[in-house]
Amino acid sequence: MITRQKTLITFVLLTCVSAAMASTSGLVVITPDNEAEHPFRVQAQTVGSQRDRSRVRIFGAPRGGQRAWLIVCKTHVHAERQDFRHVLWSDSWNANIERYIQLFPEQAASPEMDSKLSSYVEVELSHEQMRRAYIYIDYPRPVDDGGAYYSIDLAYYLDGRLGKKREIQWGAP
Repeated sequence: MITRQKTLITFVLLTCVSAAMASTSGLVVITPDNEAEHPFRVQAQTVGSQRDRSRVRIFGAPRGGQRAWLIVCKTHVHAERQDFRHVLWSDSWNANIERYIQLFPEQAASPEMDSKLSSYVEVELSHEQMRRAYIYIDYPRPVDDGGAYYSIDLAYYLDGRLGKKREIQWGAP
């Protein structure tokens, strides 16, 4: 009888903790203004003589069991609407999404780089696409970790109208 009670109490406690942890997770939209507060570093650079294309690297992505996706929308999506989980986790669709693809990390070859930032994902896009593109970092399925999931709004790394224009040299972040 005591074993049953202990099992029931343990089950109830674990259920409450799991629900509490899941409720604390939330979307974090990363821009140049708040990037230093988060575990990723973004570098954007115009591609050679092609002034209308940029290469973007996100160092430190993905982390742990998380994955990274490039999501290109038909129009720019404001920060409060950049939660794309429903598209990645289910068969539902967002009519504004033009396409999405999973990105696979590479390893940086710089020995002085912080090991937490040594992996990165990279995309090359036209500036027109960057104004409506996002690097989305999340788990590929629901988990009860209580942590954050991220949207890196690439428009902020290009367009002075939406944020600071940043063109920085390749190398360690």
